[in-house]
Amino acid sequence: MHNGRKLWSIFGPVILAFVLVLVLFSLPIENKHSLKTEKQAAVSLSPVVFKNQSIKKQALSDKKANFVPFFGSSELRRMDRYHPSVMAARYHNYTPFLFGSRGTQSLPQFFNINSMENQMTDQKAVYIISPQWFTKQGVMAPAFKYYNGSYANLTWLQKANPKSPYDRYTARRLIALIGKDGTVGAAARKIADGESLNGWDRLVISTRINILQHEDALFSAFQINQNYQKYILPNIKKLPKKYNYQALYQDAVKTGDHDTTNNRFRVKNSFYTKRIKPHEKHLAGSQKHINYTKSPEYGDLEVVLNQFKNTNSNVLFVIPPVNAKWEKFTGMDMDMYYRTVDKIKFQLKEQGFNNVLDLSHDGGKTSFMEDTIHIGWAGWVKFDQATNNFISKKQPTPHYQLNDRFLSPEWRNLNPTPANLQKFKEQLNK
Repeated sequence: MHNGRKLWSIFGPVILAFVLVLVLFSLPIENKHSLKTEKQAAVSLSPVVFKNQSIKKQALSDKKANFVPFFGSSELRRMDRYHPSVMAARYHNYTPFLFGSRGTQSLPQFFNINSMENQMTDQKAVYIISPQWFTKQGVMAPAFKYYNGSYANLTWLQKANPKSPYDRYTARRLIALIGKDGTVGAAARKIADGESLNGWDRLVISTRINILQHEDALFSAFQINQNYQKYILPNIKKLPKKYNYQALYQDAVKTGDHDTTNNRFRVKNSFYTKRIKPHEKHLAGSQKHINYTKSPEYGDLEVVLNQFKNTNSNVLFVIPPVNAKWEKFTGMDMDMYYRTVDKIKFQLKEQGFNNVLDLSHDGGKTSFMEDTIHIGWAGWVKFDQATNNFISKKQPTPHYQLNDRFLSPEWRNLNPTPANLQKFKEQLNK
């Protein structure tokens, strides 16, 4: 008896804790978030909000609040008074829900969008495509893992179709970035090989998803930052009460002029002082050999487009510029840059994604760029005018015609000269 009490004192708390956890994760999920929490999450740009599901799904299902997903990367963090979240709060009848930070390229965005399939169906969205994503290696594995967790991967695997070339491509990319081991890796290997998941695979996946759903519901709201209080609310009051595009644009130009006085690149003073000045002499000519025309990113973009087709999402694609003065200093081949833009636009428009805002030639305009590659001030005002027109006005029903040749190595490695694009177009139509 003494030994029994001793064993219970050792193992009892462990067993009790296990039982309590089991009970906790067996209870029905009650994950009601307040509108305040939804608004905070919408501008938090937190990897927790990006990876998990409860808050973003609830927000995008909230018809009264009218949240609209804005997908992008690091440009969304430039929260001045002309930022789309501030402008929308002041003038428009919708609220951007921002998904993006440094490293959230097409493949992390795909898994994010896939996890919100029901919320995206027949809805509008804005998708910012940066040509800088289209590097030789595409999205880096550490960045992918940081923004993409097991919850999103397992959610996708539940529905993955081994007969689909898009799902087989996605499975191969997933293995390349996270490895072939573990539940996700093993299941992805089967999909990549064209093999269906068996009953045991599906049981393991659904069990893990159930646990992750409970974790998400319990803890996701506790890890949202204060961007809404720090950057959105104070800046709303700095805008005029009535919307006037020309007046706002001129005001943004003046603001940018005032904030870019200590450097020849017309970037924000603080950015120049901290990020460029200490290394300036070593940066001349540093981008001479960059090439964005050949990249796995083109295939990753294609699975995003296929996901938008599956949900019949009406999407405005935005291609931002680079700072013209900076690119001249660093020696970037702008002919290469514009051919990259042409290749992206070709991939979109050949498949019916016709809503494209091409800002790639605006990088030399006064106060358009906040730093070397990110729009701000006047750039945001022009961006906001276009996105508001798209969101607030009725748009034609999209008619997408996807072609899996855009997944091929031939397309990913195609040099996008006019002749090569025309030849590829002829092959598409065969």
